[in-house]
Amino acid sequence: MDALLSSVLPMAMRFTSMAVVLVSMFVGGGIARADDNAEAKRLFMAGTKHFDLAEYDLALNDFKEGFRHKDDPVFLYNIAQCYRLLKNHEEDSLKFFQTYLRRLPTARNRDEVERKITGLQQVLAAQDRARSAPPSTTIRPGESPPDSPPPVVVLTPNALTEVVVSAVPSPRPKPLYKRWWLWTAVGGVVVVGVAVGLGVGLSQYNGTAFPKVTF
Repeated sequence: MDALLSSVLPMAMRFTSMAVVLVSMFVGGGIARADDNAEAKRLFMAGTKHFDLAEYDLALNDFKEGFRHKDDPVFLYNIAQCYRLLKNHEEDSLKFFQTYLRRLPTARNRDEVERKITGLQQVLAAQDRARSAPPSTTIRPGESPPDSPPPVVVLTPNALTEVVVSAVPSPRPKPLYKRWWLWTAVGGVVVVGVAVGLGVGLSQYNGTAFPKVTF
């Protein structure tokens, strides 16, 4: 009997130890997940407040940290929104919108996100054209540059406007004796520039209608 007990007791103790370890892992994992959810919720709320205050860089940090605690694609959408409203981050915004749809292909706001993706692609294409465009005119050695500047591209967070200014110098004025109208004219000549707006569908954010996150 003693021999039987001596052989069974160590085995029972090993099983008991394994059970304790498994229970600890299960309970500890549940606590860790609860802590992650609580921290993700806190970061989501903080990021939303920063976003509403137009503090997009701070909101961006909160949403990124929130995603580390809770792997929810909604955080990717919010990150893309922050990048979209920060200057010179169109490529980052495009990448996160695309990742959002890849992770959540059945997203309810898919049409809206696809419009933003199209608009961002147009912005980036226009930037590439502006960087690679040749100069409008050339000058010879000893000549003065034309008075009019070359075409410039003005970017805003939500739209692209191409302001095109003629680079062709104004013609030389006629001799005074040929300007017969000079003695009767009472007004001036208004030179009208040409402005071309390229709408890219990057509508301004309204309110805090982020996709819903379930904590």
